[in-house]
Amino acid sequence: MTDMRTEEEQVEAIKNWWQKNGTGLVVTLVLVTGGWFGWNGYQDNKQAKGEAASMVYSQLIDTVAQPLSAQTDASRVQAQALAEQLITDFNDTVYGDFGQLFSARFAADAGDYTAAIEQLQQLIGSSKQPAIVHSARARLATLQVQTEQYDAALVTLSGNVDGAFLVQFETIKGDAYWLQGDTVSALAAYTRALTAAQESGASAQVLQRKIDHLVSTGEA
Repeated sequence: MTDMRTEEEQVEAIKNWWQKNGTGLVVTLVLVTGGWFGWNGYQDNKQAKGEAASMVYSQLIDTVAQPLSAQTDASRVQAQALAEQLITDFNDTVYGDFGQLFSARFAADAGDYTAAIEQLQQLIGSSKQPAIVHSARARLATLQVQTEQYDAALVTLSGNVDGAFLVQFETIKGDAYWLQGDTVSALAAYTRALTAAQESGASAQVLQRKIDHLVSTGEA
């Protein structure tokens, strides 16, 4: 019956099958029917869960999108609570991943770099979304550079990277190399980032200034 292309054909096939096999296999038919309704129920529940997660995420975005001058302690507490809700209630969806990204950001904003780094490392290991993993790697490497963990940042950025993140990855690499004193490697990374930015039409003014500084000062 898997070759049937319409519901009417499947119904007719079931009738023919029943006439040939009688009532002896009624239990099988009941189980198959139960499985069908169970699947529909699962799909309905999944859709409802996705809609609920989307609403929480929208609230979070609205809260953090406020101008800094309009943000209060209460709004920051609310944003953190919404992020935690995404992590707790929707941990098996992409919204749970978004919640972890925001939670790590809030920890970093509060100066708790250790907590932010741990959360990003956990997300990198658990997320099934390549774009989120790349974003988390970039954020983790940035924090590692800020906390003078330059070698760790370079390890975080090693390996495959999606083209959409190439500018960001190479720029952070350049920063890590530069702060380590390896200006030759820094210039090479910034140049790769600049090329990728130009090819994608992204802004490259900051990168160009970094390159010009290295070249003009003779550091590279």
